[in-house]
Amino acid sequence: MASPAIAHYGTTIIEAPAPAGVDQRAIPHTGALAATLRLLELYGFEPLIENMYDGVGRQYIRRRGQVTDPDYIEFDAFTSYRAVERPTSTTARVGDTIFRLTHRHPLEVYRQAATLGLLAPANRSADANAYLLGDSPWLLARGPNGQLFELGTTQTTRRDNNVVYIWTAADVLDQTASEFCTQFGMQEAGVERFHDVGHVMRLQRQRPGMTIGLLSSLPGEQVAPRWSDDIFVEAGYSHYRMGSPDKPKTLAASRRAFPDGGDVSFVYFRDSYLELVQVQADDPTLAG
Repeated sequence: MASPAIAHYGTTIIEAPAPAGVDQRAIPHTGALAATLRLLELYGFEPLIENMYDGVGRQYIRRRGQVTDPDYIEFDAFTSYRAVERPTSTTARVGDTIFRLTHRHPLEVYRQAATLGLLAPANRSADANAYLLGDSPWLLARGPNGQLFELGTTQTTRRDNNVVYIWTAADVLDQTASEFCTQFGMQEAGVERFHDVGHVMRLQRQRPGMTIGLLSSLPGEQVAPRWSDDIFVEAGYSHYRMGSPDKPKTLAASRRAFPDGGDVSFVYFRDSYLELVQVQADDPTLAG
């Protein structure tokens, strides 16, 4: 079967190059890589694929559940030997991405992760105590790889579990929303305040279920420009998978990042770096 339109997220992690002549698999997991894999373990992820790329980096793809589950998810924890920290910015940058990470027992697992220093509230107004007391259903938190997550309880539909938020410049917000709707069969589902850091325009579709949230800045603020278009250079650079009902059409509206990997195309679509796949009639994500 062709690659399905699953919830598949990933973030670049810095790692020093392997010493000459040393097997990459023999190098211990340390730093942000070790912490990220531990975080994924706490959230119920299990090993799926491991790839060693000589001179490039290491890749550890973890998954949780079965592909047919509405909360199935994969995370690609990959390292780059040439990645560096990007310059600091007081605001989010165009293309910065936040992933929703749900769990059937979210408060329990958050307590464990926070105690181990693997998650921390990510914005000034984030109230972890309110979240832990059940007074707030969602918490914006940062993981050890620099990735931002929206933490909360597992939802009943794939659309409400597979949620990706993307910071978007105000002057292209409407055009970006239109392109997502045209290319991916999505519909606008309202605008609301997002964790007191901005506003979100939600775009949704039922089959295969997914939500894209286009984030825009609050009045008097603006989103900083993207620093790099190289996923192997910028630590914390995020990617995700999107399924198109007409992949050739969407591919023509995108900018290719790398040669196709079989039925997966690696592209820049608007402000996002994503894995583009064709939604097939037998795609298991069409259920739920």
